[in-house]
Amino acid sequence: MFRLSNLITGSYKNVLLGRVSYTPSQICCYTKKSAEAKLGIDKPKRPLTPFFKFMGQMRPALLAKNPGISSKEAISWSSKHWQQLDSETKAQMLKEYEKDLEDYKKIKAIYESSLTEQQKEDIQKMKEDMVAAKEKRKLKAEYKEMGRPKKPMSSYFLFCQTKKDLFKGQKLKEFQNTLKAEWAKLSDSERVKYEKQAQELMNKYRKDLQAWELKMISIGRSDLVKEKPVRSKSKSKR
Repeated sequence: MFRLSNLITGSYKNVLLGRVSYTPSQICCYTKKSAEAKLGIDKPKRPLTPFFKFMGQMRPALLAKNPGISSKEAISWSSKHWQQLDSETKAQMLKEYEKDLEDYKKIKAIYESSLTEQQKEDIQKMKEDMVAAKEKRKLKAEYKEMGRPKKPMSSYFLFCQTKKDLFKGQKLKEFQNTLKAEWAKLSDSERVKYEKQAQELMNKYRKDLQAWELKMISIGRSDLVKEKPVRSKSKSKR
């Protein structure tokens, strides 16, 4: 129990004292952090398996000899050397892992019992947001790969494009305020010019999108079509 005591009184002292660090947040950013980490909750980490522990121990020496090595190559190199490792060392590492796993389960039970109902709800909500964000990124990547037409800019952003030179020497916030002021000063006739251009681009986008959606359906990728393409209405029979 000495190893377990050190772990508990160390990084999980706050759990035992009922003072889990917690900062609610509705923001779901695109990082590899866990839901708990994004909410500021100190969740115990599962111990590394013997192989991954071995890979971590070998990493400094590997990077020293091969600074530009890729992750795939590093895993392949580690796997090769892991297979060459003597059985006695592997058995000892497995024994340590099993002990660490026992300690982890005990600490995890303490951690879970320390969570409030609100924290549990926020963790669940964050996990759902993370899954939704992942699916959205995946869909966006598929759209790009399959050549889905991009939605055109609005009249305001078309106007902003013509003022890019004003950005020189200004901070982003100042530049945005300058553009808003310039846009507000535009006469009706000048603004109509940008609105007409935006409408023309939107009309083209809709036609291109409809053609693309029909193509996706024809090749069996109707899952990429949010709604059924608009088809011309047949004439009503008299």
